[in-house]
Amino acid sequence: MTLSKIVKANEDYDRQVEASVERALRDEAYRQELQKTWREKTGAIRSRPLPTGIELPLVAVPHIDHPAQVARYLGEWGFPGEFPYGLSIYPQAFLIVDGKREHEEPTRIFAGLGTPEMTNRRFRYIVQGQQSKRLSTAFDTNTLLGRGADDPDYFCDVGEGGVSVSTYRDALDLYDGFFQDDVSVSMTINGPSLWMTAARLQAARERGQDWRKVRGTSQTDPCKEDDAQNELLFPLDKSIKLAMDMFEWCAREAPLYYPINVSGYHIEQKGATPMQQAAFTLANGFVYVEAALARGMNVNDVGRRLPFFFTSGMDIEYVALLSAARRVWAVAMRDAYGADDPAAQKLKAHVQTSGRSLYEREILDNISRTALELFYALLNYPQALHSNSYDEPITTPTEGAVRIASDAQSILFEEMGGFKDMMGYLGDASGRTRIYRRLIDGILDYFRRIDEIGGVRQAKAEGFFRDEIARSSALYGEQVHDGTRAIVAVNRYAEGRQENKAVPRVEIPDDVKRKRRDDVLRFKARRDPEKVRDGVRRLRSAAEKGENVFEATLAVVKVVTIDEWTRALQEVYGVYRRRI
Repeated sequence: MTLSKIVKANEDYDRQVEASVERALRDEAYRQELQKTWREKTGAIRSRPLPTGIELPLVAVPHIDHPAQVARYLGEWGFPGEFPYGLSIYPQAFLIVDGKREHEEPTRIFAGLGTPEMTNRRFRYIVQGQQSKRLSTAFDTNTLLGRGADDPDYFCDVGEGGVSVSTYRDALDLYDGFFQDDVSVSMTINGPSLWMTAARLQAARERGQDWRKVRGTSQTDPCKEDDAQNELLFPLDKSIKLAMDMFEWCAREAPLYYPINVSGYHIEQKGATPMQQAAFTLANGFVYVEAALARGMNVNDVGRRLPFFFTSGMDIEYVALLSAARRVWAVAMRDAYGADDPAAQKLKAHVQTSGRSLYEREILDNISRTALELFYALLNYPQALHSNSYDEPITTPTEGAVRIASDAQSILFEEMGGFKDMMGYLGDASGRTRIYRRLIDGILDYFRRIDEIGGVRQAKAEGFFRDEIARSSALYGEQVHDGTRAIVAVNRYAEGRQENKAVPRVEIPDDVKRKRRDDVLRFKARRDPEKVRDGVRRLRSAAEKGENVFEATLAVVKVVTIDEWTRALQEVYGVYRRRI
């Protein structure tokens, strides 16, 4: 696919904004219309007294003297919850009004270690005291690569860095106690995402939950995997086909579940600049839009169901990165694709603080880094938010570090007045506006370069995305090495510093790994062999005939394990060849 129509839609929109500004300078009737609109909008904003005694409006708006400024503000930013959603997709976001928030708090802490039972205990620990139950699941390498915990060649990886899930039974144990309609479960998994999502849905049904009420997200972003993470199981085109099988099914049967999460985080962690992250992630998102429309899906249904995932790092661009991405997406969905439902124009996003900004030396300094990155993120008003634990450079997070990371968000939401008392107080600040505008222009410039190559898929095939990321990654490393990019205690004020030897490390003992292996072997031994063979045959048949493989996966996931599912489809589709 090409991105020319997205570029054109955004260029046309910019011209419309400039035309509106020009008209406000010469058309008296239009000036009066704009002034009336401004009075109505600003007049509707409530004010209230704060604990300190002063009274302030709930929403910050600029002091504007001329209708031309009104035209530019409404066109560039819009009021919170209004097109083009530069400030926020919701009118109140994190405001506490009359004792409550308009939407759930965005806290969603990433967790996963060892066995399903161990991770379930960590989930219960994390949600203690949270107003909303939002889980985010990290899987071990074996699970991410579609291997079972019984694979003798990868015994050492079982449960390391994430939870080990190999069987349907594991999904029941992993989410035990969380099969309620008010619980949202995110699963960071890509290659075997269809199997994992099917296991989660079937487990929910077994626990009495209606699929139409299951809330959550599966990452399932094969384009990002090809760009950065290298954990695809099947060739890219087949992986996109599988993702769209699940996307199409969920649109019909599980409307509250997001089966694809378009992810820029891993692109940035691989080395991309903030602008590259935004441009490449949006480009990948439009691949899925086009693929869904090619299946005959309605554009409004598609736009409503594609959330995004971005980084918030230390670079200044993050002060407006999500806002800029929202603006490009909104204009594209409305003007290039014809989405007339505002929900389809609104880019919904999860944001995570940057893992690569954390360092082992003076490890407690990472608490400050994460807090500052959270602040950048919240200025963009995301819908979900993960804060990294300070000990992540050396270990799967310990419980104490996880609690500090979670509390950092609570302090920003509950103690700091900047988000609960006033909306958008730095929204259109002059510096932020310049960054916002520069990011939009840079995203569109990248779209033009991608189109010169032949479109998104051709650019991927020629290695453009990966080459750009690699160059930026190398430059980042050089900057840290030569001190151009300051890292306190690493290349600034580093004399006499040392690594923190006292920080506890989470390790999965071999006896736990052996128990996981034995549990999987017992599960396999207790099955009816004919049902397993029938399940594998059904998967292969669906893949060979071009049918919906997710429907087949749902039908067989209770007996077919994750490794059997992977092998069955690789026999039909082939294996993804990683490009280094």
